[in-house]
Amino acid sequence: MLAAGEINWRGGSRVTNKFAVIFVAWGKKFVNEVQDCIDQSPFLENCDKYLVTDDVTAVTDDRLKVLRTHFKYEGFLRKLEFIDLLPEGYDFYLFLDSDTRIIEDISLGFEKAMKYGIAVAPAPHYSLDQFWGFERIMKKEGVPCRGQMQFNCGVIFFSLNDDVRAVFNRWKVLADKYQQECVHDQPLLSLAMEQEGFNPYCLSISYNYRNFGDNISGIVRIWHSHGKMPEGINEFDKPWPPRKILNGRIIRPRKEKKFIKRALIKTHRIFSDIIMKRIKESRLMGGIH
Repeated sequence: MLAAGEINWRGGSRVTNKFAVIFVAWGKKFVNEVQDCIDQSPFLENCDKYLVTDDVTAVTDDRLKVLRTHFKYEGFLRKLEFIDLLPEGYDFYLFLDSDTRIIEDISLGFEKAMKYGIAVAPAPHYSLDQFWGFERIMKKEGVPCRGQMQFNCGVIFFSLNDDVRAVFNRWKVLADKYQQECVHDQPLLSLAMEQEGFNPYCLSISYNYRNFGDNISGIVRIWHSHGKMPEGINEFDKPWPPRKILNGRIIRPRKEKKFIKRALIKTHRIFSDIIMKRIKESRLMGGIH
């Protein structure tokens, strides 16, 4: 039996590793979301869970070890402040946004974090230089805009080696420099990795599924959305053709196929009516033009 906060991914071997989960949230609404995440994520039951929050937010959940700070940044950039507050004594960590739910085994994320330092999934808006004008900052930093990957920061598996520390430190430098121009945390992390020449392990979007209509190949492992997770999210006959979820609604291949078929039939009828109308008009005019 594994001790609290340990994980064994080597198929029955005795090798275990200790991990901690980190949240950043402030205010009643978002602290409640963190509690909901824990309630609905059985995988987190026996691990240490830390909450980075401000000086005033009330936290009464004894499952959370509270790390209070006077936030330096605003909004999304406050996420970076967990970097200087990480507890020691763990082999690796998992950062989670408050609106995530772990619904299947995620041990691969820890395994890859141990090997590569960081394991993350692509953001739905995955083109870094196309992210809401972020190419301006890339150009200021002398980084060519060549379609680099943008990773989502709502789920980050990581271990603290020197390379990862360098990436996180660069992330903070960029936030200090551009906090008036960029309110988003994730393009700055992706840029930091680019500048440090750091290649994370790229997890599939099943480790960070965003409810935006992306194709699902197989099972969803981490649900990441303020929207309600639909029932039967991982119920399917075949993994391909893929299903998808948009605004909490599962769109299955057959239904999508029927929708497309109906749309094509309707379009065909419209164009047929137009063509027939043109033929009738041309006959009245003495020929088809």
